[in-house]
Amino acid sequence: MRIPKTNSKCAICLEDGDGFHFGAEACKACAAFFRRSISQKKHYACRGNGDCDVTINIRCMCRSCRFSKCLQVGMNPMGVQLKKESPKSPIPDLTPSIPTSSSSSSNPTRRSLLLLDLPESFNDSMPLLTRMRTNWQKLANARLVIHKNEGQSMFEERVSRAIDYKECINQGMKDVALTSDWISWCFEDFVKLPIDQKSALFRNFYTPYYMLEGAFMSHLNNRADAVFFPSGDYIDMNQLELFYKTIDFKQPLEKEQIDEIFKPSFLMHQRILIKPMMAENVDIFEYFSLTAYLLWDTTLEETSEECSRTGKQVKDQVMRELSFYMKNVKKIEEPGIRIAAIVNLLPAVFKSARRIQDDLEITKVFNIYKASEEFYDMVNGKFC
Repeated sequence: MRIPKTNSKCAICLEDGDGFHFGAEACKACAAFFRRSISQKKHYACRGNGDCDVTINIRCMCRSCRFSKCLQVGMNPMGVQLKKESPKSPIPDLTPSIPTSSSSSSNPTRRSLLLLDLPESFNDSMPLLTRMRTNWQKLANARLVIHKNEGQSMFEERVSRAIDYKECINQGMKDVALTSDWISWCFEDFVKLPIDQKSALFRNFYTPYYMLEGAFMSHLNNRADAVFFPSGDYIDMNQLELFYKTIDFKQPLEKEQIDEIFKPSFLMHQRILIKPMMAENVDIFEYFSLTAYLLWDTTLEETSEECSRTGKQVKDQVMRELSFYMKNVKKIEEPGIRIAAIVNLLPAVFKSARRIQDDLEITKVFNIYKASEEFYDMVNGKFC
């Protein structure tokens, strides 16, 4: 049942409100009007100047201005579409099973709690985050296909394993296109951007997001001592020599040298991102909010004013939905404090990304492992 807000007013006609619908405070009549307009693909024309009053007694006089007011106050058409597509049963967790290290305490309910779906009654109020959740499952399904082990059945549970750098590169090159698809599925505003603006945003986004997602997967699987990839495979921080091992040429570094050069970066990533994410117990919708903020960076020099305005609008919507989620779903008394703690993880994401980029330059200069220029360009944001 929808939770009404005390003494609230409909943002469209000023009648007594009925709670949040499609991202804005609305009465039942205006919510039904908006749903009907979107689902039936209605097109309205104003007979005046496009500025008709939309109040409780005359809201039906001009449907065009009423619909425009719905959009102005933040109602999102995606919410109506998602309402129809919402699954009737919980989405299964398709994340590969990860071996638990002997040093970490296992918690069998950790992933199930963090991957809970949003109650259907709240979908209208969180259309963008709901859309990200639904499409994240599509992404997980696609990853099951492209990352399955040789000879593995699609119906067989994939057991994650520690991998070397060659497999890491192989998986990363496969996954970049899927991540791009996921972003397009989630953000209609991104799809509508000129190609140069999409490229600028995605180049800046990809490596930081890769670090964010890996840390989130570490958190989901209660593993602070491993760095994860989208397949569910991982780098074992306690055995970095396995990651840097080579077959086709002699590795110039010994185990002690590998630990001395590269382990500080892994420990930094663990300290500033993985462990704080675990300590805050970041959930799936908070993670999506961080993802949106990473993508819509309004400070990039390459982005146009229009792109920056779009980015600000998307981030404002994310913040409204996240605030609603904190108050009405998580029942947090002071959501501002919680939101600040979540957003405060973003500097650590960028710091980890810069550190991995620096380490890759070292591997290239000293021939520590072999990788294509395409891979280095991808990690350093010189693709698209």
